[in-house]
Amino acid sequence: MSNNTNFTDGGAPAGGGVYGVDSERELLTLGVDTSTERRSVALLRGGRVLAETSSGLREGGSANLLADIDRVLGSAGVKLKEVGLYAAAVGPGSFTGLRSGLATVKGLALTLGKPAFGVQTLHALAYCVRPARRVVSLIPAGRGEVFAQLLSVSAEGVVNELESPTHLPPARLLETLAGLGGGLKWTGGGALKFLEMIRERAESAGIKFEGPGAPGAESEGVWAVLPAEEALAKSVAEMARAAYVSGAGAGGLTAVYVRPSDAELKGVCHAQN
Repeated sequence: MSNNTNFTDGGAPAGGGVYGVDSERELLTLGVDTSTERRSVALLRGGRVLAETSSGLREGGSANLLADIDRVLGSAGVKLKEVGLYAAAVGPGSFTGLRSGLATVKGLALTLGKPAFGVQTLHALAYCVRPARRVVSLIPAGRGEVFAQLLSVSAEGVVNELESPTHLPPARLLETLAGLGGGLKWTGGGALKFLEMIRERAESAGIKFEGPGAPGAESEGVWAVLPAEEALAKSVAEMARAAYVSGAGAGGLTAVYVRPSDAELKGVCHAQN
């Protein structure tokens, strides 16, 4: 099993680590992502990462997620009851991963009486490449299709929707976005998977293309595919913490599927027949 864990010296906050003893700088936030191809967990104190881990999403379900959480807490020397805020990516993404991840986080937050925030996965991807006037977040959706959304994100990490999230073949997405001209960043596993298709569409439209790590990737007037952030838990925790500290209402832990599940689709087909 591929698993990576990183942690820094920190230990529990002063005063026993109970939320509210010190200031928001001591707020312990546990972020979880089970929507993308790599399951990840991150623990932050204030804006600083205490520990994080990532592994293949298909390597076990909720039991392995709980083991990941336990590993992260143990690495940081923090007890579960000391966590003041829970955060989870709510999709779109893997149906199975979302269900197990959200159920786990909901259960922990409810049991311990702590707030929980949901962060949309496509927003978290955009947050990772801030700032961007226009960024397309892409996640593979199976069957050669993608989950996609056109967003903007400020240097401070404020994400704004320019279009609603959608689920479609990448060729159709590219037809639509080619009319926007240059000045687009592309990010996420879907952008890397369909890198050559994006390159070909840009070149056919007379738009300069830059691949991951290219020196002109930040230039205006180009389509730039950026390196994807494999583990989103840290960004999910940071975004949830920022929303919570600002006094925003909880983002909710309701899954964002964008498209119906295969079981639902089969049910519709049976009903029509």
